[in-house]
Amino acid sequence: MDENKDGLQPADPQLPGRGSAGSYPGRRLQKESTARRLWRDYGFAPITVAVMLVLLKVILQIAWVPSGSMETTLPTRSVLLGWHLTYAVADPMPERGDIITFWSDELGKVLVKRVIGLPGDEITFSGGYVYINGQQLDEPYLPAQGVTDCDRTFTVPEGCFFPLGDNRTGSLDARSWENPYIPASAILARPFVVISVGSSQSWQGIRLIKQGGAV
Repeated sequence: MDENKDGLQPADPQLPGRGSAGSYPGRRLQKESTARRLWRDYGFAPITVAVMLVLLKVILQIAWVPSGSMETTLPTRSVLLGWHLTYAVADPMPERGDIITFWSDELGKVLVKRVIGLPGDEITFSGGYVYINGQQLDEPYLPAQGVTDCDRTFTVPEGCFFPLGDNRTGSLDARSWENPYIPASAILARPFVVISVGSSQSWQGIRLIKQGGAV
């Protein structure tokens, strides 16, 4: 074997760690470290996006108020955030006064109203007020008192609810529907936040919607 002038043998390019590009363990470790670092920095991004999509689809509802039927509690064109699972998991039955979103087969769209009648209730109207089983209903959330007009009597079937809008003079609700009762299976969510930002709206800001419909 040839020797250089200093008496040293030349490096064999095939010997590990002595000149072969594919034999440097440091390079492989560097590649693995880079891949590991990329996973650490970005690998959870798709998981986070997937979880957020599940939350929005299954747990949370984003809806908006298309009309003035719930004024001034929910301003026209305000945005609602609601829990899909409120009644399915925590409490399967809405309470009187709850604000809910639900699907209306009769109108073919999502509506937002307040639960007035519960299963088995008899609902009548007199002098502009609502009566539940003969007792006048206290409704402090209404923008005007004594303006709820209707000449019909309703008896809510089991498993159904009777909804009205807060703006009784400007709400198309159960008083005038062909089928005034909403089955529990049609309820989509109970809103817990209302966001109102339009300058022409009755109020601006972000408010919590408490159980029972108080804002």
